Amino acid sequence: MLPRPPLQDAVRDLSRRARLGVAAAGSAVSTPLTPREAEVLALVAEGMTNRAVGQQLFISDKTVSVHLSLVMAELGAGSRTEAVSVAHRRRLLPWVPARPSR
Repeated sequence: MLPRPPLQDAVRDLSRRARLGVAAAGSAVSTPLTPREAEVLALVAEGMTNRAVGQQLFISDKTVSVHLSLVMAELGAGSRTEAVSVAHRRRLLPWVPARPSR
């Protein structure tokens, strides 16, 4: 816990503006992703295309694309690959084992 309330307020304000998800003392860190965005990103992390993700979740590939665009903006990523990397680094996704080679 930070010793001075003004400093806590400044850190909280900065983290909110930067969308860092800094938790208050004693609370869990919140994720910047909605459950659906996390679900879409987890499937992308498994190597699925937008079309395959859409089929799995019963949504259009355009909707998948919109979810990925929002995820990339939230995480400050420039690509779907970078979004997956950032999400794993920030522990926003569960560990996904590598698919076996064919």
